[in-house]
Amino acid sequence: MMDITSSEEQQMLFSTYAILAANSILIYDHMATLPEEIAFIWRRPKALSAMLFLLNRYLALLCNVPNLALRFVPLSNKVLLFCYAYTELPLFVL
Repeated sequence: MMDITSSEEQQMLFSTYAILAANSILIYDHMATLPEEIAFIWRRPKALSAMLFLLNRYLALLCNVPNLALRFVPLSNKVLLFCYAYTELPLFVL
């Protein structure tokens, strides 16, 4: 088993906090702009621009939230491999 140095531990903690901050801003943005999204996107006829907006908005959410959960929930190695494959999926789709 590898020994983790204090510097590596600090880097891992900093990385976790950075991911937490970024996801917090993303989720806050989704909640803060939901009324405008409903008014200007969902209640109007769907144009290509609206579909691309929704794809961009919710693909980011669906890819980042599981990545956040991976940082805080202990998982088995098999589940962890599946989750990491899931978080890398958008790189291959787009």
